[in-house]
Amino acid sequence: MSFTDSCSSCLARGIAPADTRTRGDRRVDGYRCPHCGHTWAVTRDLTAYSDIHARRAHHHARKAA
Repeated sequence: MSFTDSCSSCLARGIAPADTRTRGDRRVDGYRCPHCGHTWAVTRDLTAYSDIHARRAHHHARKAA
């Protein structure tokens, strides 16, 4: 699963993590904006993202049928 984020300082979009660590069902992505140098971290509960992707796949399959 690949994530990108937006810089809260200069609003640049599509920034890939500079560092990623997984701790059980949580993932911590560390970011550094290549435009302004701002740094931040985001913690995500991967079980929540798995549920969202499963619902989207089911929704798309229903539309196609």
